[in-house]
Amino acid sequence: MDYWRWKNCSKSLFKATAIQIQLDSTTSLQSETLSSLFIVLPLKTITIIITMKNIILLPTLLSILAASSTAVADKPPEPNNDIQNQECIAPNSDGECTALDSSSVYVIGDLHGDAICAVSWVNRTGLIANLLDEESSSSSSSTDTATVPLFKKLKNSSEWKWTNDKATLVFMGDYVDKGPTSKQVVEFVKQLTDSFPDKVTAILGNHELELLRDRDARIAPVDRYSAYSYATVHPGEYHNYFNDPKQQQNIVDADSKNADSSTNTSESPAAATATRDLDKNDDLVLDLLYEAGMEVYTARAHSAVRFVPSLPEHTDTHRKRGIMYAITDIFPPQYRVLARERLAEYIDAYLNTYRSGTVLGNWVEQRPIIHLAEDVRTVFVHGGVSPNVGMSHLSQGKISVEKLNKIWRENSHEGKLYDFLNGRGMELKDIMGHVVYELLTYRGNHPGYGKWESHGTFDEDEGDSDKVCEILHDMLSHMEGIDRIAVGHTPDDNIRIMCDGAFMALDSTLGRWIRGSGNEYCPGPEHFENRKGVDVPRTSRDGKYRCDEIKAVCEGQIVRLDSDGSVNVITM
Repeated sequence: MDYWRWKNCSKSLFKATAIQIQLDSTTSLQSETLSSLFIVLPLKTITIIITMKNIILLPTLLSILAASSTAVADKPPEPNNDIQNQECIAPNSDGECTALDSSSVYVIGDLHGDAICAVSWVNRTGLIANLLDEESSSSSSSTDTATVPLFKKLKNSSEWKWTNDKATLVFMGDYVDKGPTSKQVVEFVKQLTDSFPDKVTAILGNHELELLRDRDARIAPVDRYSAYSYATVHPGEYHNYFNDPKQQQNIVDADSKNADSSTNTSESPAAATATRDLDKNDDLVLDLLYEAGMEVYTARAHSAVRFVPSLPEHTDTHRKRGIMYAITDIFPPQYRVLARERLAEYIDAYLNTYRSGTVLGNWVEQRPIIHLAEDVRTVFVHGGVSPNVGMSHLSQGKISVEKLNKIWRENSHEGKLYDFLNGRGMELKDIMGHVVYELLTYRGNHPGYGKWESHGTFDEDEGDSDKVCEILHDMLSHMEGIDRIAVGHTPDDNIRIMCDGAFMALDSTLGRWIRGSGNEYCPGPEHFENRKGVDVPRTSRDGKYRCDEIKAVCEGQIVRLDSDGSVNVITM
């Protein structure tokens, strides 16, 4: 399959050595000798695509994932041989292969509410030994594995060991929304930054920015970003902020099987902030939210419906904007009162978890909005860099980056953020909120986005590629110590490298929900496992809209940038 849309690239093939990974005492996966596509970029860049078929499949979620780490967890500093010991197929500009003493930056793109794939991709890098509790994973049944929270498969973070002193890891933001385990993703990435503060950087995404803004009481519930009926808070996410008795029972069962192990000590991610136990009415309301969502999508009423308990009484302003219904208006009448009460409770619990002064709220507020990896002369930002922002606010390289992050952190508190982002004056302090917002949402560095305005649409015309790249190169010439811009935010099936290697688009749709159902909310395998014995619809009542099955396998690509100029594209 041709995964690449890059143009004017020379191609050759190479063979990757077969690698065997022992899964358990009776099962192993043997990769065949693999053909992979090699693409040479013009800017001193080697790109290697490593295609490892069937190494990490997730039909039983983390049981195989944990087992696949067996080959890497106990053998630092060579934690992942298929990455570290690649066959040299092209020299760099000095006529050499990637130097052994090169430093490296691994980069993981937008995860969008998929905690299983978050752990899968970190495990795939081989950067952390003792990440997963293999004994717990292998001793649990497939049913246990499907229902026990992801964090029960992680070893206590005090046991994690960084395996490569010359490597760092960058996350590109957008940890939340579109998938049902956003909270678990945030908690996992937070644990990584807490455990390895000098090695792991997690920048802010526009979805985290919108979450922080939604906390302000001046924003009516119907006007919150999280109220959209698509692309924001997945309905399944809300149950993470309450205590699930079914999961707790599975945890007790799993712990009893591993009574002699002292490693499996992490708490259920919901337990720390739970205000009550979930009950059968919560299951009912979640089912109805999914069903109502499918009715919205089949009617193409995405903009007309908001995921709020009810609309305000005076809705003329909202009706002029096309907002006609609350999601509960679509529910059967006998369930509307219950649904309104529960949905209001869910939204409050969700926002309260990220308030200023809370553990997760403080962590999100302190994320950098931009990161410069000096070894690879690359600036990482979630959305992009416009010429105006690049030349005016990034001309001093590292100094400019530190200044922007300082300004952001000084204004990220919920008491300041709304006014900061809505500055109306022309003084520097009034425009910096707009600069921050643009860095997290700008798409103008991508060919085909020439008509981009804030949340504008893609004009699907890549004929402006030469012009876009010319503007990019000119901007980079005015940015000290920066040769390349790497972004997330704009998804595709794979990463894209453009403008002679000076621009990297790293959002390769890593989350299974956005890959499977796009921006629409559909139930996944965990929900169907939880609702065994209940007829959970997959289609709208008219049969015209169907929720595609969410795959059990993580897809997409991540990258490793080396200080000698090589770029390694890594797949599962």
